[in-house]
Amino acid sequence: ISKSVYGTSLADCDWLHGSAEALLTITNVLIALGFKSAMTQEEPIPVGKPRLLALGAFGLWVAAAAAGPQIGFEGHSAFLFGAGDLPADAVTALPWASHAEPVNALSIPTWAIHFSSVFEFLFAMSLIWDFAEATGNEKWKGLTWGMLPLHASGIAACTYHFFFNPSSLQFLVSTQAGLTLLGNITVAIAAYRIAVSNGWTLRELNPFSKTETSPEGLAIDEAAAMPLQLTEAKESNAVLVAKLSAVTLLTSYIVKYGELGLDLPFNPNPIAGAAIVLGIPAITGVQYYQKSQAEGGEMSLFGGEGGNPLSMDDVKKFGVAGTVAYVLTELAFWAVAFPVASTLFYQSVGHWPDVINDGGDRAAVLASVFAGANIARLLVPLRFGAALALAPWVDENLINREQNA
Repeated sequence: ISKSVYGTSLADCDWLHGSAEALLTITNVLIALGFKSAMTQEEPIPVGKPRLLALGAFGLWVAAAAAGPQIGFEGHSAFLFGAGDLPADAVTALPWASHAEPVNALSIPTWAIHFSSVFEFLFAMSLIWDFAEATGNEKWKGLTWGMLPLHASGIAACTYHFFFNPSSLQFLVSTQAGLTLLGNITVAIAAYRIAVSNGWTLRELNPFSKTETSPEGLAIDEAAAMPLQLTEAKESNAVLVAKLSAVTLLTSYIVKYGELGLDLPFNPNPIAGAAIVLGIPAITGVQYYQKSQAEGGEMSLFGGEGGNPLSMDDVKKFGVAGTVAYVLTELAFWAVAFPVASTLFYQSVGHWPDVINDGGDRAAVLASVFAGANIARLLVPLRFGAALALAPWVDENLINREQNA
């Protein structure tokens, strides 16, 4: 709609942008409340209520998106009619304001949606960490670590909007997408470790059971029926909502109108943008690292035996299947590295690299791949974790395929 109707990007179409981001906010709220109720209530929340809320919100968004252009919403119309935005005269009168707001500046409701998503996600990460204590399963803490790239993805989006969505910082959009992909992978692997710790196996992906009663299924049912160690709720949901709303609105006003007194947002700086995207999640990661050190539990997303980081020795325990799985994960990295580097080159220069005839293009792409390889060294536990997650499938479908047929 933003492109076909208004000829602008979604980030610059405030009413559509804010309403779409609201779906993410609702998702985060449901996740957070679900974990909170699981730790503090004996009876779980009926599935129908959150499902109805989610489907209803999505239906309202579809209807609003379709009707918006028909009822007069323009490309820069504010989300929720800009409720809470200061009048133009009041903005001009701000004593620190040395710049005028661009036409594509986010409205207070859209900023609030973004910041509420960030704060809700941090709250969900904390609840999942505490959920590990309630269940006695340290693998849940790995899910908190797995959510860290998704947290960084949200920070990347806010950083892009902080600079008023300039084309010179388009790499932040690609970074957000890449962090989302990475976060989906790490969360999936963390979920796999949790499932395996509860007795789940890859065989259960087969919808056609070989017997009427599955031993694996019975084991999982028994594990799911085990009582949790319930904890007393520190605050009611109403108090939590009030605190979240206050922090969200305060942050929205500070950023929207406070940045008018700074030169940085009006002079896009890639280094500053990258520092924000990496710095804030790094602070979050350090906090959880210190917390894990103090508790003596899970210290990484992919911990091996005894809570130690995964190593090649853990992969070798799967024999040939583990080695083949590791090779496949390495090949996948290099298969993705060149297309990603070429895409980044295109977004920076405006044309696809000619790696055969142009030495400069070739050097730039290889430099990006080299930089990515060095960053990948920091993600060695992630690569080992991916190999371990893939090893059972390799063993069943590649190594012992004929025996299982």
